[in-house]
Amino acid sequence: MLKRLALLATVVSCSSRTPPAAQEARDAEALPPPPSSVVVAPEASPSSAPAPSTATTEAPTAKTPAGAPTREELVAYLKKNVPTGGAVDAADAVKLTHTVATGDTYPSIAAAYLDLTEIYTPSELARAIEKKNPSLIAGSKIEIPAVLTRAPRDPREEKLGLPEDKALRALFMTGPFLAQKWVESLDKMAARGINAVILDAKDYQGPVTYPTKAKIALETGAAAKPSIPNLARAIRFAHWRGIRVSLRIPCFHDPWADKKLKDGRLSLIGATSGQPVHIDWLDPTNEEAQDYAIEIAKEGVEAGADEINLDYVRFPVHITERFAKLPDPSKRSAIIRDFVKRVHAETKPAGVLLSLDLFGVTATGARSDIDRLGQDITVVGPEAEVIMPMVYPSHYDKGYNGWEHPGDHPEIVGIGVKGAVAQLAKVKSTTVVRAWIQAFAWRTSIYGTQYVVDQTKSAEANGGIGWGMWSPSCEYSAVYNGFPVKTAASAPSTAAALAKK
Repeated sequence: MLKRLALLATVVSCSSRTPPAAQEARDAEALPPPPSSVVVAPEASPSSAPAPSTATTEAPTAKTPAGAPTREELVAYLKKNVPTGGAVDAADAVKLTHTVATGDTYPSIAAAYLDLTEIYTPSELARAIEKKNPSLIAGSKIEIPAVLTRAPRDPREEKLGLPEDKALRALFMTGPFLAQKWVESLDKMAARGINAVILDAKDYQGPVTYPTKAKIALETGAAAKPSIPNLARAIRFAHWRGIRVSLRIPCFHDPWADKKLKDGRLSLIGATSGQPVHIDWLDPTNEEAQDYAIEIAKEGVEAGADEINLDYVRFPVHITERFAKLPDPSKRSAIIRDFVKRVHAETKPAGVLLSLDLFGVTATGARSDIDRLGQDITVVGPEAEVIMPMVYPSHYDKGYNGWEHPGDHPEIVGIGVKGAVAQLAKVKSTTVVRAWIQAFAWRTSIYGTQYVVDQTKSAEANGGIGWGMWSPSCEYSAVYNGFPVKTAASAPSTAAALAKK
C-alpha cells in the first residue's frame, strides 16, 4: 500500500547521459495486485511499431490563421524587426545583410539577428555567420545565413491541433536538454512521425525554464537562469516541423517555492505546530499555490502550446494527517478536481488541450490509496481532455500479478490503460487515456527497442490513444530505433501539412 511505498522522485537533468537509477525514476509507486476482474492483455507480438489508433475524442478546436504565410508578410516582418545596421534585400530571394560596425563580433551579430533566422542557438548562428563571412571589416556588408522562410504569426494561431487519428505520440524533454539538442531532437522525431513533445515549463524541483512573470517565480527567483530564452520561439521551432508541444507543469511538488518563500505561505502546515513544514511540497488546498500553476499555464497558452500537462496534481502520500494538516482522504479528489476545473477554464476556450499525469495505482489499485492521492479517475478524469497514467512496468512490486520481475512485462501498460478506460466508462467520460511509457532501463532485464515497442502496442491495444515516452535522461535511442525513419513518399513535408491545415 502507499504507506509502505518509497517515493523515488528525483529526476536527472536531460544533459546527463547516465541511465536512470532507483532514485531517478519519476513518482515511482509500486502498486498492489490488480483486482481479479482485470484482464491481462496478451503479450505484444515482436514486430514494428503500432499503427495509429483510429479512436476519436472530443477536444477543443485550435484556431488557425486563414491562408498560408506569404512572401510579402515575410518581407514586412523582417523590415519591421531588422536591427541597427541591417537591411532587407527582397529583389530576388529574400536576404538579410548587415553593415559591420566597429566593435561588432560574430557573437554580437548573432545575438542581434537570432530571432530572424531558423537557427536556434546564438552560438550556432555565430559559427554560421563566420563560415559565410570569414572576416569582419568595419563598413563592409555581410550576409546573414538561414533567414526565416516565412513570417511568424501570433503563437496562439500557430497551434497544430490534434492529428487526424487524435493520437499524440510524445517524448518528454527538459529545459536543459532543449538548450543543447532541441533542433536535433525535433528533426529525429519529425522524421519518424513522433508528433509531440512534452516539455518542462517548470522543473519538478521548482525552477521555471523560461522567463516568466508569474508572481511566485519572481518572488523566489525561480526563473533567474532560464534554459529556454524565448518559449514562443522554441514552440515555433517544433510547430514548423509538425510537432505539437505539451507544456508540463509540476503543480504541488516544488522544493524551490517551499523553501525560498520567506513566509512559507504556500507550504503545508504542521498538524501540531501550526507552522509551515518544509518537505518540498506546496499545499494543494492553498489557492495561491494553485494560482501559481495557473499563471504558468496561461503563459504557456500565450506562447502557443498545444497542450498543458499537469504533473504532481495530487496530495503527498508519504506523510499522514498526524504530520501535516491535510483534508480527509475522501475529500481530496474533489479538491484536485476543482483545481483542474480552474486550469481548464483557461485552456479550453483557447483551444488548448489539458492532460493530467496520474499514478498507475489509480487505474487498478485500492480505494484507500486512490483517495489519499486525490486522483480518483472518475472524479478528476472528466475535467480534462487526456489522462496520462504512469504505468511503467518497473514501478510494480515483485509479486504483482504473480510475476517475479514485473519490470520484464511490458504488457503491464495495457493492464493500467484498460483499467483507466474502464474507470472513465463508468461516468461516460470522453476523456482520452494516453499512457506514460517506460523509456529507461531501471528494474528490467530486457530493456531495448522491442521493450519500448511492446509497451506502445499494449497501450493502444487496450484502448489507449497515443502515448508519452518518459526517460529521465532524455535518452531515446531505443525509441528512435523502434520507429524507423519514414520515406519521403509516406511522410508529407511540414510545409504540405501546414498548407493542408
